[in-house]
Order: sequence, then C-alpha cells, then structure tokens
Amino acid sequence: MKYMKKSFSEMKAYHSSLITDGIILNANESPYQPPKKIIELFNEEIKKIDFNRYPDMDEVELDKAIAKKFGIDAECVTSGVGSDELLDATFRAILEPGDEILGFTPSFSMYKIFAELTGAKYIPVLGDENNLFNIDEMIKMMNKSKAKAVIICSPNNPTGQYFKKEDLIKLIKSTNKLVLLDFAYIDFAEEDYSKDMLKFDNVIVYRTFSKAMALPSIRCGYALSNKDNIEMINAIKAPYSVTTLSQILATIAISNFDLYKEQISLIKSERDRLYQEFVKLGFDIYPSQSNFFYLKMDDKYNEILEKNKIYIRKFKSGIYRFNVGTIEENNKLIEVMKNAKKWCN
Repeated sequence: MKYMKKSFSEMKAYHSSLITDGIILNANESPYQPPKKIIELFNEEIKKIDFNRYPDMDEVELDKAIAKKFGIDAECVTSGVGSDELLDATFRAILEPGDEILGFTPSFSMYKIFAELTGAKYIPVLGDENNLFNIDEMIKMMNKSKAKAVIICSPNNPTGQYFKKEDLIKLIKSTNKLVLLDFAYIDFAEEDYSKDMLKFDNVIVYRTFSKAMALPSIRCGYALSNKDNIEMINAIKAPYSVTTLSQILATIAISNFDLYKEQISLIKSERDRLYQEFVKLGFDIYPSQSNFFYLKMDDKYNEILEKNKIYIRKFKSGIYRFNVGTIEENNKLIEVMKNAKKWCN
C-alpha cells in the first residue's frame, strides 16, 4: 500500500469470501429469501422508478415507514448504507484525534476501525473467562476513563450475548456520555427493547435490514435517536448514499414486517435445536440470543466441514462462528459433526 498514510499502514481490509456453492453459514445471513409478497410488491414499484434521477437524499418515505413501526417522529430516524455507514458517520462526528471510545471485546471488529479512522482509540473492556460481559464492569470503566462514548452490541456479534433491558438502562442512566447501541440482531432475541432506549437523550440505536429482514444485498440500515443526534449523523454521512431501489425495497419490508415473523420464529426454533445438539456432542458452544453461535473447537473439525462444503467463519485457530441455516442445512451440519466426532475421537 504504497500511498497509504503512515498511521493507517497496519490496517487490513475487512473481508468475507464470496461463496456461491455449498452450505453457507459464515456471514450471519438469513437462510431464507424475503417473503414472496414483499418481492411481488417490489416488482410492481420498480416499474415506476425514474432511473435517470438521483435518490431522495432525505429518504423521506423510508424514514416515515421506520418511524411508524416504532411509533416515533420521522425526524428521529435516518437511513444509510447499512448500519455501518451510520456508525462510521457517528464516530467521525463525535471523536477527535486522541479521543477514546469504550466497547466490549470480542465484538464487531469494525468498531475499532471506525475509531482509528478518526485518530481515536477503541478501548476494549474484557469479559470473564467465558467471554461473558458485565455491565457493571463497563460502568466502572466509563467512570474512570476519559472516553467520549461507549458502544454496546446486543445480541453481541460474535458471542451472541444478549443484555437485559434493565442492565442497559442502568448503564445509560449512569453516564452523560453518548451510548451507541448496535441492535442488528435484536429481532432474534427474547425482546426488542429499541423503543425503550429512545427515552434517553444520550442514546443512538442502530438497526439493519440485513439480518432478520433478509436483505443484505440492498445494504440498508437505520439509526433511531432524538432529533439533535439524527441531525448530527446527517451532517456527516454522504449525500444520496441510499439508492432508490434500496429505499423502495426497505420501505416495503419495514411496512410489512409481520410477514417476517414466521421466518424469525423458525430461525429461533432451529437455533435452540442446534444448540442442544452441539451441547450433546460435547462442543464448547455459547448460548445465543441471535441467529448465530460462537464456538470453540479444534481446527480439524472445520477441515471436515469444508470437505463437505459447509462453510463457517474462522476468527483464529480454535475460534469459530456459524449462523443458523435452513432445516435441511442444519440437519446436514449436525450429521457431519456427529460423524466428525466419531472420526476425531
């Protein structure tokens, strides 16, 4: 990287290999297409697009549809290219070079990168020996650090840990620092408490269409907060970033969210089944409130999975993450792992 500035010289590109064949469980995607009715509605709307015109820069119809779902004002919503764009814009809006932001680790790797892009430092707060995070430990760190903000992912990627609503409220009330809440996977948890968090002025909630709504291909996410915080994000994010196609499909999806409930319920049911099966097989698997699992296992098991064209995410030797597939895919995964246990023991 000949021309990269010195302070970024150690940065590596975020990468996930494109796999088109086999059982793909490495990207926390939904194993299902969006409900048929949503695609039918989109096919009707696409005929009306003026392709020679820019998208609505303010995403008016989309933000209104999101606001309606949560029972809030549209001025308390903004949309972006995935929740990633909105998190990046927030970090750039609030952090100066030398500033600090707190977050648990392991968590979404882009938080650290977004911080470093501003010249700030991401301060990791460690969990216990089982990578379980403690809100009281975070509060203690917040009180003694100079951090400007804290970011919490619930359920956490990659561990699947879900924070109780009362614990997050305890953290929010303990500080006047900005609390960023990444709820990309919260539709799979026991309760979606997004709206409860919006009672506090120092909170921004980030959501996405990529997970429960099965639309990662359109790269669309949104943020919820008070008007002032939303205006701050809008001042930084790129103009016209959300395409017309993405706005239309996302609007249809959020307006018909009830159509997804059967899929979400099935994914949760399969998640619980997979967990029980892996526990019975003796694997070190973490309980999850998301659509994925954090798994510690010998690398030889992953070699066997790949030979069977089953692909999961490897973080480093012995540490893996995989998402819930279809019933048929999950059955195949269980079968291969059962046989692998026999061969490897």
